[in-house]
Amino acid sequence: MYQLRYGRKTHNNGTITYFFFICSPNVPDFYSSLFVSNRSKNSLKYGKLVGHILVKFFNFLLERDTEYWNATDADIKAYILYIINFDSKSCEIVNEPNIGFTTIMRHKEMIIRFYKFLWQFTDHSVLEINNWHKGNFLQYKTTLSLRWDHVESITDATLDLFLTKFKTANKEYVMEYSDDEIKAIYSNFTNYRNRSIFLLTLHGMRIDEVLSVKLKDYNPRDNTIIPSRSKGKGRGKKRTIVLGDQTVKVIENYILHERNPAEIKALKYNDALFVNTRAIEKEVHFNEYSASSFRSALKIAAKKAGILGNVRTHSGRSDKATKLVKAMVNGELNLTDEIIRHIMGWKTIDSITPYVEHANAAIVKDFAKKHAEDINQRLLELQRKLDD
Repeated sequence: MYQLRYGRKTHNNGTITYFFFICSPNVPDFYSSLFVSNRSKNSLKYGKLVGHILVKFFNFLLERDTEYWNATDADIKAYILYIINFDSKSCEIVNEPNIGFTTIMRHKEMIIRFYKFLWQFTDHSVLEINNWHKGNFLQYKTTLSLRWDHVESITDATLDLFLTKFKTANKEYVMEYSDDEIKAIYSNFTNYRNRSIFLLTLHGMRIDEVLSVKLKDYNPRDNTIIPSRSKGKGRGKKRTIVLGDQTVKVIENYILHERNPAEIKALKYNDALFVNTRAIEKEVHFNEYSASSFRSALKIAAKKAGILGNVRTHSGRSDKATKLVKAMVNGELNLTDEIIRHIMGWKTIDSITPYVEHANAAIVKDFAKKHAEDINQRLLELQRKLDD
């Protein structure tokens, strides 16, 4: 069985590097360990995530009496079906996958990248293998059986064929709002607090970041806000978000008309910017507002607005990322992938991928529509000339 291990390396200058690597069972697997340890350099958490995915994949292959270097099309397809809980006998997903759609996509991407790494790293795709097999330590050379682009084709075809119902019915979320949808959702919130939170998500903030903001870290004079928790930053690092004037006005209305009166009634102090302000049985608890409470309010507002898509608290952040990518692709703003990464607070640029795909699809659709309208206009002009 393959296992993920945690290691450390002391350099000549005294610095220590921590990393993850993969063993089988006690002997490090060279290629996968190199792949995982390289991804541990910038983020141990990311390296651990990659390692867990590969270990799960490798151990699945072992149960089929094969290894990653001699896996076949059938093995790749079987693994994808395994993680989405697809039953080949009944030809259906027997249970909703216990991992989300995004995680399923992450499994797919990591396996593809690993095979791409193998093809790029090795000489003519020849691997030197050192591993234990049925109690014997073996050393030999073998040719990699699958190309990374072949793996990509297999995984895409399998997911498109077998995951369609799950993807569209349960896990396809709204990634971009229209201007009318933003106005409709905003107007259907019943208080300034939820309107403020909604606007902050449209500035690209995660809901966890929004609710972590302390009152002292909101500065209306320079239109900035600093969350005390930020998923994309290392420990002790904080990112600053610059706000629009309208957002600041709404937050000021929340503080003046909702937060301050609630604080007086509660006779207590809370350093969180966003708090519960409603009285329950004549008592204002004035505790930190929760993500689940905002999620409920958002879904109600979206439903009243007539939005049919699956709106989530992350949709505002997705909207920001998608619009930045579109502005970059269209040349409207002088942006790069790295600039967008900093704006969004991502650890790695890999996070941009789903937004690029969504933006490209939308741009192609808009172009096709405009092209069709142009053709239609030309045909109308031609018809007029013929009629004359």
